[in-house]
Amino acid sequence: MTEPAKPRVLAQVAPRYLAGGGDPRWVTVPLQTAFRWQAAHQPLSPGVRLTSRDQQAELLLSPDPDQPWWTLRHHGAGEEEAWTVTFGARTPAEIVATATDAFATAGGSRAVVPQDVLGQAGWKGSPNTGFVSPDGHLAVTRNAWGSWHITAATVHSPWNAAARRILVWEGLLTSRTPSRVVAAVFTGLVSPDPVLRDEKAMVPFLRYSARIARKRIPARQAEEALWERVDRLSAQRPNRALPPTPGLPGVPLPRRTR
Repeated sequence: MTEPAKPRVLAQVAPRYLAGGGDPRWVTVPLQTAFRWQAAHQPLSPGVRLTSRDQQAELLLSPDPDQPWWTLRHHGAGEEEAWTVTFGARTPAEIVATATDAFATAGGSRAVVPQDVLGQAGWKGSPNTGFVSPDGHLAVTRNAWGSWHITAATVHSPWNAAARRILVWEGLLTSRTPSRVVAAVFTGLVSPDPVLRDEKAMVPFLRYSARIARKRIPARQAEEALWERVDRLSAQRPNRALPPTPGLPGVPLPRRTR
């Protein structure tokens, strides 16, 4: 008689920027379900392309190790100029989602200076020179053209003083990226809240650098948290007229389990 399978559990990992990519549905499911972005049909392609209902923005998930893994692009309309946000493969999905959420909800009413988010969180640096996280693993700089560059790095063996430094992931927010989107990403970076990961699936150098709590969380709680987030974002969906949904065949959404 076989033993019943043990319920899958997840580890609580902090800081979140060293947790690894995580579940991409944290980004894609709210866009499709809460904001009705459409999935383009891409036969025989491992990538995902979601397009906003007004056709002015798109999200690309491209599993290419030599190119950005995530790309959020606005094509520009009216007085708004085009802009692009990209993230590497090991960028936590929770951080990518801060950008997509802020854009899709049209942000809050209170203007936020992105640099203030980092400075008020105790990060070292200044608006002119850039900022570094207190643990030294993450840096945020702004180039002469106004684009923001984010780099997360660690060492292969933290206990070895001579260990080489490894780039974990990087992000780029071009100069016309709305300040509400930039501020939302920075808020995600400074958040002290842990994220949930399968510890066994994490690459070793991230397990060594991150803090992993002993208490484990049932995997079903992560699924429930995703759908609770979808419900919350649905309530924040901008109330504006949209064109009818195009008849594009898309990627089927995961079924709600609760």
